[in-house]
Amino acid sequence: AAPASSAGQQSLMNELHSMKELIEDRFNTLSWLGQARQNPIQSNLMLKMIRAGYSPALARAILERMPEEMSAAESVRWLMEVLERNLKTDMHAPPLYEEGGIFALVGSTGVGKTTTTAKLAAHCARIHGPGSVGLITLDTYRVGAHEQLRTYGRMLGIVAHLAHDRAALQDLLGLLSGKKMVLIDTTGVAPRDPRKRDMLDVLDLPNVNRLLVLNAGCHGDTLDDVLTAFKTSGSQQAILSKVDEAVKLGPAMDALIRHQMVLRGITNGQRVPEDWDTADAHQLISTSMRAPTKSAFDPKATDLNFFFSHSPDTMTERGLVDA
Repeated sequence: AAPASSAGQQSLMNELHSMKELIEDRFNTLSWLGQARQNPIQSNLMLKMIRAGYSPALARAILERMPEEMSAAESVRWLMEVLERNLKTDMHAPPLYEEGGIFALVGSTGVGKTTTTAKLAAHCARIHGPGSVGLITLDTYRVGAHEQLRTYGRMLGIVAHLAHDRAALQDLLGLLSGKKMVLIDTTGVAPRDPRKRDMLDVLDLPNVNRLLVLNAGCHGDTLDDVLTAFKTSGSQQAILSKVDEAVKLGPAMDALIRHQMVLRGITNGQRVPEDWDTADAHQLISTSMRAPTKSAFDPKATDLNFFFSHSPDTMTERGLVDA
């Protein structure tokens, strides 16, 4: 009887704890909605951010810190400045292809890693000559992957090498140590693919920097999943690909801000090397906040209650948002 009584008490405590959380969530929601009704400018900005693809968590974390007694125009400018300040880019640093070094492009399947590799190689070759670039591919799974990189290499006058394992990669890096820039094209793997860990272990070598390639057109949850799966210690760097295919840039901007990634460049087409741009925070945030075409997924003002049925993490307290 004693174990049964203990289990019953634990179950009752769990129920009370769940009820407490539910009541707190409801009070937080009512408090926020009451504040929003008193401040229609804040409410309209919240709706604008969510329609642009930003998460309710980030939108609320920022707008709760918006100074009072701002006009509509001033509040929009304030919001844009906060978003721009929190989107980390290398706008004021040398581009990747001028900086040089060893870079491995990683990410999910089909995000454009090989094409992005070719664009970076072409820009470096244009400035420093074809002999300044080394190309390596680790993609032994996808049919024709090595041949695709070799084709790009022949166009640029660069030999593309194939590495089957960590030892071969180390040998090739030693062979290409005199190059200005060495680019490693990797196998595309899903965030929960068991091969992901093996691939990242192969790249765990001195001076090998990882560049996470993100598809700008992906859903916010998908971007979150990829960023969490491929996040590494040290410098967090990303390239945003397929910007031209994205209906909304809000989800990508939101994920980059929340995960504090440094954006090193964007690609906006298939042309090599023309469709490459530097990461301009002002331009990207402005584009993301422009009113997109009407969508069946856009919420209405009356739907805001559903976005705050649970309190978001206080990202300002964790230092993820500088308002």
